[in-house]
Amino acid sequence: MALLSACATEKLSVIKQGDKFGVINKKGSFVIMPKWDWLMYSCENKQLLVCQDSMYGFVDRKGSNLIKPKYKDAHMFSEGLAAVSNGQKFGFINAKGDTIIPFEYDDVFLGFSNGLSDVTINDKCGYIDKKGRIKIPLIYDTCYPFLSKYANVLTLSLDSKVIDKRGEIVEKSDNLKGKRLWLKSFPDNYSIIRGSKGTGWLNSKMDTIVPPIYKSVGIFRQKRSIVNYEGRWGLVDNKGNIIAKPQFEDLWHFSEGLANFKLNGKWGYINRRGQVIIEPRYDYAREFSSGLAYVEVDNKVGFIDKTGRMVIKPTFDVYRIAGKFE
Repeated sequence: MALLSACATEKLSVIKQGDKFGVINKKGSFVIMPKWDWLMYSCENKQLLVCQDSMYGFVDRKGSNLIKPKYKDAHMFSEGLAAVSNGQKFGFINAKGDTIIPFEYDDVFLGFSNGLSDVTINDKCGYIDKKGRIKIPLIYDTCYPFLSKYANVLTLSLDSKVIDKRGEIVEKSDNLKGKRLWLKSFPDNYSIIRGSKGTGWLNSKMDTIVPPIYKSVGIFRQKRSIVNYEGRWGLVDNKGNIIAKPQFEDLWHFSEGLANFKLNGKWGYINRRGQVIIEPRYDYAREFSSGLAYVEVDNKVGFIDKTGRMVIKPTFDVYRIAGKFE
């Protein structure tokens, strides 16, 4: 459920059994029995966000209460703080449950990233620091997180701008060599461009490396990007070379050297060369995390290793937001 990280010695995954959620280890044994109405893992503070009777709180990796469910809404911890709602406004708490930033915001999209968090008041958003000080005025209609030094913001007219952490406009969406620029803060400084025929990629020098001919493109992971051409997904490298021609019904980003794909209604895995490593035989499959991947067989969930061996038998109920070991 959460992104893979080395923040814990024992890797855990959220699972669903019946209408309740719990946590298992890589042996398939329960670490937290299924008793919560909803559950999400936050690696950064080794905490899990839980929901019981429509109220949110946090527990540790053994299931013990750290912050009892008392909030009407909550986000996972990010950079030491979590955005929570008292039912009227959002504020921020620390891992002890202390209120660090007062409850005065109408909404928070994701929380802190690179020292700043988006906040919304009266349908206008901007950014604050960890002391609650406004660093970028609340003048935009949509605010995305700072992935590095930059963030993308939108106005009601869907005019996009790339801003730095001072709020200065770095790039406008008007055009770049006749092509629309989206976000300039992806890993390795790649930028998405949009032209009349589709979407592509620029490198850090603003040279076109993937021509804007695709219906959509994914971010680069392990020097590979997924691309959609005429409704089918394929794979290109960071020089624009086609690694796997667009043939898949669905294709995810690479994780631990493999990418999950859908072909003829079944899911399997390819390597970075586009070669099929695990044949498409699953009803659904997710990316690998800590050496295991979530797969569905006959409406039940199990976990396989990179050879396709079923390590944890399919005994759990389907819940596609869960299923990563962290």
